[in-house]
Amino acid sequence: MNCKFRQIEYTVTEEDGVLSARDIMKDRLLLSSREISRCKSFEDGVMCEGKPIRVITELQPGQILVVRLYEDMENSSEIVPSDVPIDVVYEDEDLILLNKPGDMVVHPSYAHFTDSLSNALAGFYLRRGDMHVMRVIGRLDRETSGLIIFAKNRHSAALLSKQGENMSKRKEYLALCSGIFKEKEGTVDAPIERIPGQRMIREVREDGKRAITHYKVIEEYKDCSLVRLRLDTGRTHQIRVHMAYLGHPLLGDNFYGKEIADSHGLTRAALHAAHLEFQQPITGEHLSFEAMLPEDMKMAVENKC
Repeated sequence: MNCKFRQIEYTVTEEDGVLSARDIMKDRLLLSSREISRCKSFEDGVMCEGKPIRVITELQPGQILVVRLYEDMENSSEIVPSDVPIDVVYEDEDLILLNKPGDMVVHPSYAHFTDSLSNALAGFYLRRGDMHVMRVIGRLDRETSGLIIFAKNRHSAALLSKQGENMSKRKEYLALCSGIFKEKEGTVDAPIERIPGQRMIREVREDGKRAITHYKVIEEYKDCSLVRLRLDTGRTHQIRVHMAYLGHPLLGDNFYGKEIADSHGLTRAALHAAHLEFQQPITGEHLSFEAMLPEDMKMAVENKC
């Protein structure tokens, strides 16, 4: 079987007292019952002092538990590697953070079998002789540029996904919106639902799912505004729908407010995931990142829209 593993170690402290390997794996390393069972199936999956141990084995303060989390690469999805370059913002043993270009899908599909961000990342790994199952954390629409995480192993993916709600509330977007806002800062609390008969397009509707968007105008230009946004919910096209609802659709947005907003040369909705913070899934370290405006939005700002 074609496998690779992520090794995690934990040193039992005096405060811990005596703990079984299972308790350490469950309560300290936050491994799921399924992951613990999987570790048990490998001879070197659970070790102490260089020797395999059972999960019921008790460890004393000062002893180090070594856990190896194996990945079955043969069962990974087939993603065709591409030569498209990627912008790596951060990388460690458990995750890679990318700055996605605008107008690029994240996952391969029938219409984008070889030109998705996942294809580009697969090519990046292949060129350096590496291999990982593609596990994206969160999501970005095709048109949206900015920060997005791919987990490198099953355990980090699970822990990052658990951070999902808090992470989304700590993610901030920059958008170029049409017009000048009367209220320079505010919150849109308006339910969103899909338009009947439409697969993609949403609208604000009373029978929709609750959606909350916080916004603050950062700069104003001739006939557009640079706005920073944060979400309490994650509805499809939420920012685009809410800004159009306020009468300030995003520049370049062909779905919402096309008749209102001048695109100013933008060929996609002017939305960028500019800030993201989260905890490193294994070490717990607080990580915070910024991604500068992409060239198309930057050019519109330099031209004062």
